Amino acid sequence: YIIHYIFTGGLRMLYVFLAVVLVVVPMGLYYLRQYKMSTPKLQWPVLASILKMEYQPDPPRLKGNRNGRAVTIDIYRAQVRVATILNRSSRLRIEIGLKEDVIRRSGMLVPDPIVTGDKIFDERLLARCSDKTAGLNILDPVLRQRLLAQPQVEILGQAAMVQWIVPEIKEPDPAENIIDILTLIAEEMERFPE
Repeated sequence: YIIHYIFTGGLRMLYVFLAVVLVVVPMGLYYLRQYKMSTPKLQWPVLASILKMEYQPDPPRLKGNRNGRAVTIDIYRAQVRVATILNRSSRLRIEIGLKEDVIRRSGMLVPDPIVTGDKIFDERLLARCSDKTAGLNILDPVLRQRLLAQPQVEILGQAAMVQWIVPEIKEPDPAENIIDILTLIAEEMERFPE
């Protein structure tokens, strides 16, 4: 009777122990990793070293120079703003985003829309520019393809800054892609000084 109790009770304890080890511990580690990945104060210092930028903790932001331009990554309205500073102010104002979002922000009539002639681009994204010819030059086929490859597009360039609002920045590759695209737009905007 005692041997039977040890084996049955011991097996139950072994099952409970295995359930904890195989289910609860991995779930806890997953949620801890997600918390660390979604908290800028924990994630961005690591990201700063990879991107060769400086991390500033209060409020959390990254600052540095990329492609010869001042770049900042910071929290903006509960999202993340990636911004690059123009070397000189531009008279252009350019906005690129998901078609529905741009229409919603501008009202029923969209002033200064750019029709690129690229069916896929024009169906998904909408660009507005204060100078349509300059806007078409900025949105060359290569840039349009790079923008279409991005999951989230919300770009605004005006005066001396081009910014892109994204839900989060967790990995260096998307951040580098965004900075590269913003640099291309900034270079074109500088051709039209104030």
